[in-house]
Amino acid sequence: MILVYTHKITPRVRYIFKHIFTRILLSPVSFTSKVEEFVAHNGPKMSYTKVPLGKEFFIRSNELLFEQGVNDLEINISKWDETPCFFNTGSNSSIPFDIFAASFYLISRYEEYLPHVRDVHERFTAEQSLAYKFRFLEKPVVDIWALKLKDILKERFPEYHFPEREFSYISTIDVDNALQPALIDYVKAKALMDAAARTNDPNIAQIRMASGQQCLANYKESIQKFGAKKRDKTGGTRAIVPANFR
Repeated sequence: MILVYTHKITPRVRYIFKHIFTRILLSPVSFTSKVEEFVAHNGPKMSYTKVPLGKEFFIRSNELLFEQGVNDLEINISKWDETPCFFNTGSNSSIPFDIFAASFYLISRYEEYLPHVRDVHERFTAEQSLAYKFRFLEKPVVDIWALKLKDILKERFPEYHFPEREFSYISTIDVDNALQPALIDYVKAKALMDAAARTNDPNIAQIRMASGQQCLANYKESIQKFGAKKRDKTGGTRAIVPANFR
């Protein structure tokens, strides 16, 4: 576990630290605002505040995570090696910018709550975003920052083990309307049977009636297969009811 000292533990602080450490780096994180508890901790630790307490791993904090509401912020883009970053911290900080405030700004879509021009669908456009203006819209900078932070922490705390993330995927097929083919079979069946009733040729009538009966059988089979109650994504049940064309 990594212990974080900060002068004020806010919901914003908890959210973004847990996102970076717990969700991205798979490492538990805890918080304290008591200096004596921080000093007594023997494991990996860091401070996130205005001035360092000593010679610990220190990141100078921006005010963003301690504010309430939304304010217009002055943002200057710089580089951390080859990666764009912002909210610079100065020479006393262990890294050159406030990774937590910058990550919160991007993940929360902070800029979309500021005044902006909306498109015809009342949406915030990508062209107005900070990422688009500084050409990192298609770069996962928060994840890149987090992994670079992990490398620095591993150098500072070589005895601490960060779990390795494992990749897995589940292939799925999205079927928007499972009953659509069944409804098509139903309409075709009725159309063929009506056509059979209108013709004077018994052979054609027999062919159309047989085709109609086959379509109707396909329809009934689909209703039996897909028309039962199914479990939905929220864990409940839903009844799939076909349209009534009668």
